[in-house]
Amino acid sequence: MSDQWQSIIFDDPRSGHPMLPLVIKVMRCIYRTVNPTRPPPLTVMKWRYPQSLSYQVHEDGYVPSIVILNLREGQQDSTMKTLFTINLNTMTVNDKVRNNRFPVPNEIGSSLRDLDEYVRRIVREKKEAEVEEARRRQAFYRCLFDKGLIDEEDYGKLFSTDSLLCPICSSGQTSCSKCKIVSCSNGDCAASSAVPIVRCSQAFHQARQFCTSCLESPGSLPQLGKCPICSRLFCSRELNWCVGRPISDDGGIATSSSNPEITRVHSARPLSCNAIACMANSQDGRGDGRQCSNPGCWSIQLCSTKVCSDCTTQDSFSCPCGRYWTCGSCESQSSTIRRLLTCPRCLQHFCTSCSYISACKICRRVGLCNDCMEEVSEEAEHTPDGNLLFRCQNCRCHLCTACDDGGKSCCTCSQVLCRLCEEECKRCAHFGRLCGDDFGFFEFGSSGGMIYYNI
Repeated sequence: MSDQWQSIIFDDPRSGHPMLPLVIKVMRCIYRTVNPTRPPPLTVMKWRYPQSLSYQVHEDGYVPSIVILNLREGQQDSTMKTLFTINLNTMTVNDKVRNNRFPVPNEIGSSLRDLDEYVRRIVREKKEAEVEEARRRQAFYRCLFDKGLIDEEDYGKLFSTDSLLCPICSSGQTSCSKCKIVSCSNGDCAASSAVPIVRCSQAFHQARQFCTSCLESPGSLPQLGKCPICSRLFCSRELNWCVGRPISDDGGIATSSSNPEITRVHSARPLSCNAIACMANSQDGRGDGRQCSNPGCWSIQLCSTKVCSDCTTQDSFSCPCGRYWTCGSCESQSSTIRRLLTCPRCLQHFCTSCSYISACKICRRVGLCNDCMEEVSEEAEHTPDGNLLFRCQNCRCHLCTACDDGGKSCCTCSQVLCRLCEEECKRCAHFGRLCGDDFGFFEFGSSGGMIYYNI
């Protein structure tokens, strides 16, 4: 049995410790049992009611040999006095003030058993973790011996040591963040090559390191990747990726792109890191790394990645405004066109937010694009087919000639409004709110402008 006491302190009512409610319940019950006339403390408190679970570990390291719950109370001279100790092995309360022992009340028996089980669990888990860590270190030493990096004599000595240093260069040992396999932290040491572990090049991500077996995760991006531009390793979220266009059995577009077992044009491939120079080099130099604008694209469904040039098909579409692009591999061109605006004259396609073309706000009829409007401006003024749109100067919406009802006048300034506008134009409404806030007023000047007077 280990003679060293270990403790779990409960002195912060906001700690959120899973055992804190049980400790408070036991504390209040013992206070009420010993002195029913005195109100029990409401909760634990650092300088007033700090309680603790103390325990010693059995020599085998797997179970506690004794567990004690200490109920303490702060004194006026700033000292701490233990009033009660509860032996969770014998379920006995020791009143140290009155020098009296009594069995624990029945109402807290289950709570104390839960506290005892909690201590047993953390002792067992700690021991199992130590055994597993020792096993991984021995596997590391075995690997070095099998590769001829240490001789048989040194290998035998390592079984009787708990050293956390590399047996070759004496640098600290390190481990994979996922499987915990052990290696040497010195990248120049032969041991680190025997059990390679790679880490993110970002200083604040140094703890994210993985062995080569744990880099790949089916159904998700690799843990780390190398930027093809600057050749530095980064965490997956620090890189722009293309996960590879999915291929169906008939060679067409695969719909279940989130299935990790689906066949793809290539495996997950980093295109660049997030450094401005690398992103510019990737996009301008090779045309890689574009974001598909189709919300149902396979590149967005899995990890919201980008599309490389190898995964772009001939059905790709790029709007002249440069803000909308589809890769063509996620849907047919006809499906893409149904979401676009098509000029009725030149039949060129545009995205719905493009400034080169407009559609009627009411009937969605598409007007001529800017280029066609310039070419046939004089003819278009008399075109009765509804392809000529005008823009309301008040609400900025577009209407075709078929949906235009001649407009109406602002109730204040007589500005012409479209059928979608309110009774008052935005300018008059704005000045009206100013007048209502501070009791000012406005009037029209000689040039038609408004003059505001603040009274």
